[in-house]
Amino acid sequence: MRFLLGTFLPLSFKTYGIAFIVMVTLFFGLASWFTLNKIHSTQIEIERNSQRAASAEVAQALLQLTKELEQVAHALTAWDETRQQLSDPAYYDYWRINRALQGGVVPDFVKSVALYNRQGHPLGTVSPDMPAMVDELSPTRVTKQGGRDFIYLTQPVQDMEVRGQISGYAVLKIDFQPALLSVQRFRYVDSASIVLSLREGETIQSDLDGRVLFNVIPNEEISALLKFMTRYQYQIMFIVLLLSWVFYAALAVLLSKPLLRLSKHIDTLRDGRDGLVLDSLDGRFLVKELEKVRISLNDYQRELESMHTSLDQKNTELWTMAHRDPLTGIFNRRCFDEDWRMLLSVASGHRVAVSVMLFDCDHFKAINDTYGHQAGDQVLKSIAQVLQLTLRSGDRLYRLGGDEFVTMFLDADIRRVEEVAKRCVEAVDQYDFSLLGIKEPIRISIGLAYAEGVHTENLMSLQKQADVAMYFAKRPGHGKIALYSEDMAIDGNALLSNQVTNAVFEAMSSGSCLEMYYQPVVNLDTREIEYYEALVRIRHDQELIMPAEIFPVVEGRRLEAEMDFAIMGKVLEDLRNGRIPLGSGLSVNISGPAIVHPRIGERLAEFEPFLKDYKLVLEITETALITQLQQASANLNLLRAAGFKVALDDFGSGYSSLGYLANMPVDIVKFDITLIHSLEHGDERQGSIVASLATMIRKAGYFIVAEGLENQRMLRNAGRLGFSHGQGHFLGRPSRLA
Repeated sequence: MRFLLGTFLPLSFKTYGIAFIVMVTLFFGLASWFTLNKIHSTQIEIERNSQRAASAEVAQALLQLTKELEQVAHALTAWDETRQQLSDPAYYDYWRINRALQGGVVPDFVKSVALYNRQGHPLGTVSPDMPAMVDELSPTRVTKQGGRDFIYLTQPVQDMEVRGQISGYAVLKIDFQPALLSVQRFRYVDSASIVLSLREGETIQSDLDGRVLFNVIPNEEISALLKFMTRYQYQIMFIVLLLSWVFYAALAVLLSKPLLRLSKHIDTLRDGRDGLVLDSLDGRFLVKELEKVRISLNDYQRELESMHTSLDQKNTELWTMAHRDPLTGIFNRRCFDEDWRMLLSVASGHRVAVSVMLFDCDHFKAINDTYGHQAGDQVLKSIAQVLQLTLRSGDRLYRLGGDEFVTMFLDADIRRVEEVAKRCVEAVDQYDFSLLGIKEPIRISIGLAYAEGVHTENLMSLQKQADVAMYFAKRPGHGKIALYSEDMAIDGNALLSNQVTNAVFEAMSSGSCLEMYYQPVVNLDTREIEYYEALVRIRHDQELIMPAEIFPVVEGRRLEAEMDFAIMGKVLEDLRNGRIPLGSGLSVNISGPAIVHPRIGERLAEFEPFLKDYKLVLEITETALITQLQQASANLNLLRAAGFKVALDDFGSGYSSLGYLANMPVDIVKFDITLIHSLEHGDERQGSIVASLATMIRKAGYFIVAEGLENQRMLRNAGRLGFSHGQGHFLGRPSRLA
């Protein structure tokens, strides 16, 4: 079975604040990263553009240099003195050193000039930096000498007399960098950085493409701008972080600390178990809304303290109503069951003597029939008064129902118990019932059962043994007092048998003899059936065994959970077979042991497919949650989350307080039939208490159901008090559904 527990866990304000700062930091960090990345990309793009512009500028300069060198070479070869030297080189060395470089024909970047005859031999002495021979196929070459780059340009000299004939060759040694700077003014290239990618002494052909190395002139303004923008981004990020922490600190002072105080105060209120004695929340808050919450919380606390005082008073009155018999004023069956369970827990495992004394008025039905119920009630009051005065101080007398009374003794010798029983019989015999108009003598019979508690099973059988002994005490010759013995258990004339016990065990094991009867629960506003309460019967040997006989066996054997699971299986079978009308619903009674059983979730999971078509209610008796309230409440919360409704059944018949009701996870409160009947038959004080309880619980937000409505007058009273739903024989008896 799956229960929705929620997918979100609440976190502290500090966690949210830190998460907010982290998110803001991440956001602005990402924004800054994006901006810085964009700045860096822009810087790279600018550098690329500058590099491309510089490369274009160098290419343009090389092109201009090529043209310029062609013009210089042509001017030198066309010079008359050059032609004269080729024809008469008598003064060649002088001319080469003084005239060729200083005659104004070649620019300053030409560092040396040499002439060669038609055969390629030099005209005079050859300097070490010039070639020894040339010819018309000698290429122009470039080399690095002394760390500088030089271009050797070979240019043929045409013969003026014979067209198309070469009279010799001129070779020019050109300093590359000054020559390049002379033809181009660089804007993007650092001119001082221009070099050729040659090793010392390396010589290449005249193709310089890809051989020029240079540095780009940086754009100082753009670089400064980019640095400023980068620094500005870091400053913004620092300011955002600083403001985030300042904002967090302000929220911590204005919200976190006040909220923490409010939370701790509410936790203290919630955890208070022995009354609300907590001081009001003092100290003003700086936030207007929180100050309003503080004032409202203090007002609510004062109202809660007042309500708590009122609830304590009503709880005391309700406990008295639930544990006292309204007719005789002595303790009732509910109180006996509680005290009996307490006695079992104390005596079990110890060799402590436990005795049960069961009283029964002889021929009480005949007295009722002869003198009327009013006289019968007076007889019961008188017997209760006589027995209470005869018992020892501190002994509790309980009325089980009808004319049966019971008391129990712990750590008392059986002979002393028998003496108390004799005194009780004598006291009733001596009482003058004629004052009540009773002419016949009134007698009581007493059944005794005794055991030394070691095993719980031995002690639990004492009630049944006392019941058997009481019937034997009614027989002639027993002196109205009988102590249980094993002979009584095997006596063929004994009135009790194991028929019901066998039927209960068979029903739980097979489920075949279980029969489900359904009593309608009616909406008192619309008078329509809203859902049905599932009530169990056992069919055994053609006889129908009722709950009054079934559940004493179940509770005595501690088989509540097993019986509940068997009933669930039968109800589930009726749902699957379509016996429950669509659009209505049903309620299933769950005992205390069953609601804390480890398999309760698994068993109720089988009902989940029907939640969309039916209203499914789990009825828990108010005594069922006392021993394991925390575990039961946790299971009920899970069931409510799955879609089940939870009803507190028999409210007012057990010993749970209104304080438990305020903390139990329920949706519906079903008032016990005894409380409803007190509106009609009880005194004015009891009716006022029940009416006040109904009003208070209804205003608290619960649906309230009136059980045991048997006539039109009770139905009107329930509607007048604000009961939303009703149940009883007047509205519909339990029956089988087709």
